[in-house]
Amino acid sequence: MQLERNEILTGLLVIGTIGVIAFLLVLLGAPGLFRPLVTYKVYFDNAAGIKPGAVVMLAGRKIGQVGKLYSPVTPAEEKQAQQAAAAIHPLESGATPSPSPRFEVRVDVQVDKNAKVYRDAKTRMMQLGLLGDMAIDITQGTAESGRAKDGEIFAGERTPDLGEAAAKMLEVIKPVAAEATNTMKDLQQTAQNLNNLTDKNSELTLALSQFKTFGEHMSGLTAPDSALSHSLTNIEKISTSLTENDNIEVTLRNLRSSSEKLKVATTELEPAGTNIKQFSETIKTQPWRLIWPSTKKYAEASATPAPGQGTITVRKSARAKPRPRATPVERTSSR
Repeated sequence: MQLERNEILTGLLVIGTIGVIAFLLVLLGAPGLFRPLVTYKVYFDNAAGIKPGAVVMLAGRKIGQVGKLYSPVTPAEEKQAQQAAAAIHPLESGATPSPSPRFEVRVDVQVDKNAKVYRDAKTRMMQLGLLGDMAIDITQGTAESGRAKDGEIFAGERTPDLGEAAAKMLEVIKPVAAEATNTMKDLQQTAQNLNNLTDKNSELTLALSQFKTFGEHMSGLTAPDSALSHSLTNIEKISTSLTENDNIEVTLRNLRSSSEKLKVATTELEPAGTNIKQFSETIKTQPWRLIWPSTKKYAEASATPAPGQGTITVRKSARAKPRPRATPVERTSSR
């Protein structure tokens, strides 16, 4: 009897376990069997990676799963999806209207009826983790728009996966890489120019060497024992000596006195200069007067003095000059 009782308990335990497993399978396979569900229609341009049974979340919390996928959609459904997208993303004032997005896939999602999904909520298709499965996340709804009803239409957005993100990053990085390549080439050319500029036989090196030599010469020229320092010291001594003994004043006084004496001497020598001038003119014009001095002709003085001038004294010889005889030169010229 004890053995039969144990067998009965074991059978009941197996049956209970099978029932629990069946209940869980039914709960997971048919979530609307024990709790009410609603179905929403979400339109995407591309549903790659999403599968029936994928998780549907509300701000990261699981509220349902993906039911079925339909592709392609009818033009009427696509138009309704575009209108839903325009309602979610209203055009700002002054902005240029962008072309309407294309929707080619409809994804029916089944979510808990008690989940607070609003009509203006944004629906995104995203990847769970780096290599995880695709899921649909509903976020950013407002209570003013009202609760979404069964059969509500949503315009979905697809978050780029790793491959698409890498392709977009390559498109962005490509011009940057080209600019970096050009910059590296310019830097390489600049480095080459700097190498040429700092070469041993370059003009800059030679100029710096000459400048160094010039600096050494300047340093030697301005040294305490240099010739320039001695010259400046001697000049300072001379100027000090002149200042202390009033030699400059004495020299200027002597120079002024010499100048006055030279002026007097010049005045006294003026008649002698006039006589020398007349003598040189006589030699040039009447050289025979050296032999016959009486043949000298003097200019007649004007009887009437010019206005503002004094009386002109005419010098005359004390005795009447005899009429000059013809000179040998005149005789020769008359013949």
